[in-house]
Amino acid sequence: MSFHFQNVFFGKTRRDRTFLFIAALFLHATFWTFAPALFLPNYQIDTMEMMVIGQNWTLSTFKHPAFQGWIVEILSLIFHRAEFAPYLASQIACVLTVFTVWNFAKKILSPKFALLAALTLLSYSYFHYDSTIYNNRTFMRLFWIAAVFFLYLALEKNKKRYWILTGCALGLGMYCKFTTVVLIVTILIFMFVEPQAKKFWKTSGPYLSVGICFLLAFPLLIWIIQHHFQQLNYTLHSIGKEKPALSDRFLSPFLFLFKQIPLVAVLLIPTFPAISFRWKWDFAKCGADLTGRFLTFFIFAPLLLQMIVAFFCAGNMRTALGCHLWLFFPTFLLYTLKIPAENEKKFSRSMKFVFGVIFLFAALTILAAQLSPVFTGKDSRYHFPGKELAQSVQTIWSERYATPLPFVRGEDWLTESACVYIHPSPKVYSVIWSKEEDFRKRGGVLLWLIGEPGKIPRHSIRNCFGNRDFYYSLETGRPEEWLKQFPNAEILPPLELALKTLVKVPPVKIGIAIVPPE
Repeated sequence: MSFHFQNVFFGKTRRDRTFLFIAALFLHATFWTFAPALFLPNYQIDTMEMMVIGQNWTLSTFKHPAFQGWIVEILSLIFHRAEFAPYLASQIACVLTVFTVWNFAKKILSPKFALLAALTLLSYSYFHYDSTIYNNRTFMRLFWIAAVFFLYLALEKNKKRYWILTGCALGLGMYCKFTTVVLIVTILIFMFVEPQAKKFWKTSGPYLSVGICFLLAFPLLIWIIQHHFQQLNYTLHSIGKEKPALSDRFLSPFLFLFKQIPLVAVLLIPTFPAISFRWKWDFAKCGADLTGRFLTFFIFAPLLLQMIVAFFCAGNMRTALGCHLWLFFPTFLLYTLKIPAENEKKFSRSMKFVFGVIFLFAALTILAAQLSPVFTGKDSRYHFPGKELAQSVQTIWSERYATPLPFVRGEDWLTESACVYIHPSPKVYSVIWSKEEDFRKRGGVLLWLIGEPGKIPRHSIRNCFGNRDFYYSLETGRPEEWLKQFPNAEILPPLELALKTLVKVPPVKIGIAIVPPE
């Protein structure tokens, strides 16, 4: 069979559509795997947190479970600590998510529109710019979408393997982020209210899903109990200590919903040529059959549940906490719209929009990373001199001791930078995987940010690893008080490192001390 490249954008054959799908994913994933290591001077804090967690092979932290850390550590070992490893991990999750959506969409849409629904996700912020922030939501999105897809297959075919896969996806999702509970609640509600789903409670299928999910999550549950439900404490702390006004509580869900609009709007760009202005919403399709009700429910029910959560958060619900809600939205849109037949012919134009969006966001990200300080006058954590800090710390330690640096301790942003850029990597001190006696015996480097008197330093952030001895907060004490814990520490002259920006900003000033080995 001859292959005609000019027909690819028209998707005339199954082979054309497959080639188009693979080409788009390959271009997208290749760029976002290797390019960020070239134009982003430093990892984001979430990315470094996952790398540190992975190096310690813990089951969870006091914030979130640790699945993402395991993945990035495995890839780092395979590729000898290459800088692109966390970006590769992120793109593996993105590619598998798009692939899952494509397989779901092919079951309910025409082949062309199924391809469009899947590739439209490449314009989603969390699949390009925000994919450089590798965190607990990265693989959660994959397992979220996989669980929904396998549940649909289970309801359609009632085969045990799909019920088992649904339970596996939910169980693994729990190891990513506890937000997966929202999906579990959504599934349970659907299984009790949907007439065609209720009958399955008389079969073994739903119980297989529940059993597999519980068995997978059981070790994590034991860890949580053993650590006195620290994740719950973290959640309550994130919501806030002060009791908000009732009006703020009622406003918070709608504020969260309003923040989702830009995310959804971007997803409309590649579909616009095919949809055009001559579409009508077929509301009947939202409830006419199981597929319509399923799609509608699994988009809007989780949204409603998270708006309820936003009510209790009262303004502390970040936009990114809705990143998983819209993965099926292009599929839902193309399924429920009445699109004129002639608009199918505009499919090739939409495909060109998909590729155009891929290149557009790639270019915008490079420009934003390099030029945003020119317009804002501010640097970001991307511009932090992490490699230079790590080199300085390594040099200071190696000049005094022949053994590798065992521990770095102090402010997260600094200790994580030192950890991920020094090889062999020292441990970031944490009560989760370290003991105070071990630190005192082996010694290490203490790091803290130095700012203006009475102000919290730039780039400061609360500790991620449950270390109650160090926070950058004016209420909980300054580093001088913290350093009193280490009477034998040798306090060295502060480091002053220039940030990697195109504008002149004050250098970051870092306090450093050495706790010698016993």
